Amino acid sequence: GNNNVHFKILVPSLAAGAIIGKGGETIAQLQRESTARIKMSKANDYYPGTTERVCLITGTVEAISFVHDFIVDRIAEKPDPNSRVATDHDNKLIAERDKQVKILVPNSTAGMIIGKGGAFIKQIKEESAAYVQISQKAKDTQLAERCITVIGEHEHNKKAVTMILQKIGEDPQSSSCPNVSYADIQGPVANFNPTGSPYANAATSASPTNSFTSG
Repeated sequence: GNNNVHFKILVPSLAAGAIIGKGGETIAQLQRESTARIKMSKANDYYPGTTERVCLITGTVEAISFVHDFIVDRIAEKPDPNSRVATDHDNKLIAERDKQVKILVPNSTAGMIIGKGGAFIKQIKEESAAYVQISQKAKDTQLAERCITVIGEHEHNKKAVTMILQKIGEDPQSSSCPNVSYADIQGPVANFNPTGSPYANAATSASPTNSFTSG
């Protein structure tokens, strides 16, 4: 129906397996209980620049919140040995992966979440007490999405996610990127690190100092 919202998040590989369950049992049960539709990218089909799978949840805000709580619990239960610890620009903020929520939104939704002069993102931070960072816009038009990283205690993140969901629901363009596969995306993308580097694999080719000088 028209009340359906598209909510796309990144899920570490180990947790993704636990969410799908043996023969897809868990995900089928979750869809029945929540009435949401859940799509997960295939094994080894990761969001560019990460080792995380993409999960798209479609349903009412209540249904999405129910599914997201379940996913957050699975991420906490299955710590990913490969996941990086998040830090801010000054390396002040350290957070394990289970304290992070990574949400993919179209550029139009990202603009609404930032708000005029950064007003709404500031409001999210103040009301939720979570740290919220949005990756830079990809220079390449291939990827019309940005990654929002929410970091904090579970209750704080939950509040922030609720506010973000509200904006996703308000954006008529929010369902414009329904894909879960990024296998065909090449080149610079919005990185999953909270610093929001636009390069997927900057470290592998050029040295970081060269990659990030403004030309």
